[in-house]
Amino acid sequence: MKKDKVLVFNDDDKTCELVSVKDVSAEAVATENGMYHLEDLDQRIDIRNGNVIYLAKVDMPAKIEAEKLIMLRRSVALKRMLNFNVKDGIDWGKLFPYIIIIALIIFK
Repeated sequence: MKKDKVLVFNDDDKTCELVSVKDVSAEAVATENGMYHLEDLDQRIDIRNGNVIYLAKVDMPAKIEAEKLIMLRRSVALKRMLNFNVKDGIDWGKLFPYIIIIALIIFK
């Protein structure tokens, strides 16, 4: 498995941080610290390992927004996981072919 990384340069306090990538989509790169728009990142290839290293230059407001985006993504995922539609009954139309197959096996 590839171990892509994001190298985050913080312009405010002149520091950098190397963070592992959790997920890459068409629009963003997600890490455990935040989510960064793909168009704002510079991509480089690590020729030794064959991994992708994303370079991000952020200031404090951009870093805070990246953290908020990852928290928003987690909360939306939790809402969708816990959103059960209990009013819907069993869809017999989808189960009907399986019932026929089981009946054919039993009464063969």
